[in-house]
Amino acid sequence: MAEDKGRILELIKRVLFTDFVKGLTVTLGYNVSKSITHKYPDEEKWVPYRRFRGVHTLNRTETGKELCVACELCSKACPTQCITVIPMEDDTGRGIADRVAKVWKVDLVRCLYCGYCEDACPTRAVRLSREYELACTDLSCTVRQREDLLKPVQVPESFEGGVIAKSEFLRSKRGIKVKVDLSNTRKRPL
Repeated sequence: MAEDKGRILELIKRVLFTDFVKGLTVTLGYNVSKSITHKYPDEEKWVPYRRFRGVHTLNRTETGKELCVACELCSKACPTQCITVIPMEDDTGRGIADRVAKVWKVDLVRCLYCGYCEDACPTRAVRLSREYELACTDLSCTVRQREDLLKPVQVPESFEGGVIAKSEFLRSKRGIKVKVDLSNTRKRPL
């Protein structure tokens, strides 16, 4: 008797397409709800939190002197050996106190973004920035040299993050860039 009732209910469900109607209501519900899609990169860009680990940067003091003393602790702490540091003394020749890196490069393809290089640096010269746009057309742009890493970052380290900022998509002969306006931000919807 119970089996007959179960079969009859199953037959009614198939005839009335109840599963189809349930699925259709979910789909229609998403069609009429507010969109959560970001208009990236044309109009807005997500600015990560401070704890985010992105592309490496080399920092300078307020006077413009490089903080990196080429101690090579970052390359020794790196588990994938993706950082290469070759030290040299600067032009004054006053010894190890004025040592700077002749070569400082990182292979972003091999990097784990673990932050060990950042932790090992005694002068806070190596930092992992909030840059997460790493797409490129060839492998040559995945290796960042010292000159590229010394350029100032768009999002300062003191900025809290976790917001969506207005942005502008710029194309030039040098490549594609997304310019962020940190004065015009809003919270990220959940």
